[in-house]
Amino acid sequence: MTAILTACTQRKRVTHNPLLSARDLPCGTLSEVAKTWSERLRTAEATGPARDLYAGRSFGEASKASNTAGADLYIVSAGLGLVHRDDAVPSYNLTVSRGDADCVMPKLPDGCVEADWWAALGGAEALVSMVEAAPHVVVIGLPSPYLRMIAPALAQLSGEASGKIRITGGRFASELDPRLEAARLPYDDRLDGPDSTLPGTKSDFAARAARHFIENVLLQEPTAGIDIHRGQVEAVMSTWTRPIAKVGARLSDAEIKSIVREHWARAEGRTTKLLRILRDELNVACEQKRFQGLVAGVREEKAL
Repeated sequence: MTAILTACTQRKRVTHNPLLSARDLPCGTLSEVAKTWSERLRTAEATGPARDLYAGRSFGEASKASNTAGADLYIVSAGLGLVHRDDAVPSYNLTVSRGDADCVMPKLPDGCVEADWWAALGGAEALVSMVEAAPHVVVIGLPSPYLRMIAPALAQLSGEASGKIRITGGRFASELDPRLEAARLPYDDRLDGPDSTLPGTKSDFAARAARHFIENVLLQEPTAGIDIHRGQVEAVMSTWTRPIAKVGARLSDAEIKSIVREHWARAEGRTTKLLRILRDELNVACEQKRFQGLVAGVREEKAL
């Protein structure tokens, strides 16, 4: 049976447990912070299976691919480690995205990276065990930050196990182990062009590519090697044209603040999500530092 890896999402269908917010964690060593968080998870009540917790198109595309292929779906979670779609889990607020109020990284000593935190949660060990035991292909549809987070664990795989991996995302995760680079499928911006069957935004690129690969290549050639799979992906996209680059509209500070207020609830006030909406969905150009300042201003308004 095929296995699929997708990323957790900040958008959740259930309000988070008030005891499970990274902002409330004390600072400490990596082991101390991980132990405190793990103890809180153990005492928290589950809201249901993981498949019912996460929201958003990225998770939806991975779920569709899992259902179509009858594949196991695993979620790479910054707060829970490695989670199967059927695992009972609580709702939580913890991320490794810098700048977010619930980013756990400022709680850790200088020098700690995202992969260290995920390993401390047990995610790395669980991932290696899962891939080593997987009978067939493991499709990794993760955005770049999450691929970088699990890359050290994947580098521990045996040669046979690493041959099972197919990576559809992480286009901006560079300097990976050579075996991981060899496992990349050649998906590029043609997936977002006018001929694509699954266009979308950059934030859900990895999951869409994973679904496309599973439905259009893997189901037809489930036991083929990476070279055949790469060739078939390239053959499918060979007639696709690339999207025409759009010049983002430039708006005043007041206009951008108005957009931020309009989409505040949907993005849960998260700067990164708001910026994705602004750029990818509304095609509005705004320099990141400027945008962060405007979002901070709206946040202050709402705190009054």
